[in-house]
Amino acid sequence: MTPDIFASDPSWPYSRAKTAVLSAASAVIREDGPRAATLKNIASRAGITEPAIFRHFDGVDGLFAGLFSVYERVYESSSAAYDADGRGLAKLRSASFTLVDLIAASKDFAYILVYARHVFRGYPELKAKVAENDARDQAQVLTCIGEAIKSGEVRADIDPVSAAVSLIGGIYITAVMWIESGLAFDIREIYADRWDDFERMVATKPAVRSREAKAAARERSAAYFPLRVTTKARAASAKKAQLKASSAKAAKAGASKASSAKSVAPKAPKPEPKRQIAAKAVAKKPSTRTK
Repeated sequence: MTPDIFASDPSWPYSRAKTAVLSAASAVIREDGPRAATLKNIASRAGITEPAIFRHFDGVDGLFAGLFSVYERVYESSSAAYDADGRGLAKLRSASFTLVDLIAASKDFAYILVYARHVFRGYPELKAKVAENDARDQAQVLTCIGEAIKSGEVRADIDPVSAAVSLIGGIYITAVMWIESGLAFDIREIYADRWDDFERMVATKPAVRSREAKAAARERSAAYFPLRVTTKARAASAKKAQLKASSAKAAKAGASKASSAKSVAPKAPKPEPKRQIAAKAVAKKPSTRTK
């Protein structure tokens, strides 16, 4: 089935049949990695014969070129959001949500979009283009953060690079968790929580949310981000680790003390052989011979 993002796009260059083959290739790569993207595996996944693939693409290389065109279309649409009106945090918010919306709308190809460097690592030219796009994205994010700092939206003590890494990492981690969950939750909803976290960290006047909204965000994070723990749980874990370390240190000190005491203790004399004991007894016995 054609993904939502391309269903009503008149400029989409592939027919439904070709899109189905690309979707099958994407599924094989997601499940078993790029090396598993053989004609046999892709044809089996698509429910067609291997020769049928050549009616649509020039073998495996043609399939990877087709997948890259999907990645490029999504990237260009995402990048165009930075050309829209607005500055600073407003533009950054709009652009980041646009990217997440595009990922959500291209479910069949989400893995290709998120893991582009890994997927196209066997094609140096394509991999280089992905790296260039990533660098351009980072530059655009940094520009927005710089504008926000100048306008007073973002605190002056915030390092722009650290803020950019935090934002980009938030998008990436949310997308990875979404893919790993089998697309089990609304990535846009979860990313909205991540954006609120980012804004609270860097903004001079972050948006104020109600207690109910905060509680709902915590519940969503607990459901799909199990590694996130509460402050109370983190403190309890730290205390437990400290007690364990103290016990281990005390045990080590006790063992060291016992070892030292053992090394300085006088050694017990070895028992003399029976021959020596008998010889000494004879030497001490008074002689009974008369002169």
